[in-house]
Amino acid sequence: MQARLRLLKGATALLYFGPLLAGIAGFGWRVVPLFVGIFLLWLFILRPQQWPRTLADWSRPEALIALLTQSLVQLLLVAVSLGIGRGIGGVLGVMPAIPLMLPVAVSFLSIPLARMIWDPWRADAGEVVLDEALARLEAEEDPAPADDLKRRTEVAARMVAALDRLPAEAAPELLADHLHAMATQTSHEALRVALMDPIYDGSATAVVRRAAAVHATDPAVVDVLKGSTYPMAVFRALTDGSTLALFAARCADLVAQKPDRLADCPDPEDVMALAARVPGAAAELAALAKALTRAKAAMAKPGALAKGGQS
Repeated sequence: MQARLRLLKGATALLYFGPLLAGIAGFGWRVVPLFVGIFLLWLFILRPQQWPRTLADWSRPEALIALLTQSLVQLLLVAVSLGIGRGIGGVLGVMPAIPLMLPVAVSFLSIPLARMIWDPWRADAGEVVLDEALARLEAEEDPAPADDLKRRTEVAARMVAALDRLPAEAAPELLADHLHAMATQTSHEALRVALMDPIYDGSATAVVRRAAAVHATDPAVVDVLKGSTYPMAVFRALTDGSTLALFAARCADLVAQKPDRLADCPDPEDVMALAARVPGAAAELAALAKALTRAKAAMAKPGALAKGGQS
């Protein structure tokens, strides 16, 4: 895995080497749009999760704003790379006579090479996404010193605040990808604190509440935070129907997969009582209550506790 990621970083470096080489060769700003187009194509192919997947989604204003923002970012990256190249050429007094298509080809070559090394669609099958993978690699190459929970929580809080850049109704899969990437830089315990604090004080935005519902019901997170009653805390803190519906559906899946984590989840009676008070999530909460009851019955069977302890 790590060898593949290092190859990916090398292939990605070619993307930036193209405008750098163009700058050394003395090409001017007229080549910038060409490289910006290649940089955007790289994003479309290697980070498809960032982009709308249907024409209807592309017609939404936020999609066009995201495209404009990314275009400006890529324009800045290309301009910096080109400027550095021209600076190197000026300092060394070297301006090789190379055709424009050579640096263009170098940049473009990054796309098929990176795509052969990395399949971004495997994220849907449980594979980590590109940003998370690169973050893991960088964390291993330059490990942060051991620190206390307070510092980790401060880092997590800044990361959680950045979630507001995502759409309010961001898909659970996208939120899970971001949260796992964040955990490589801090910890799931620190993320739990950073997500719950704004919920408790009432300052949490819709996307942060959804992120907490996703994080608390992630099987990998629940295993790491076993005994913290994290899902129960999220259940008790949420009040809006849409987020409760998301939590209930995911928590039902969680206890179906891991009935031994039942102790961290709310009681079926509490869930049914809340279902009567929140019509917008009544169906999902009723299904969660049934799943909790089934999990409780499964754990009551002889030998169930021993099996659960092995997970």
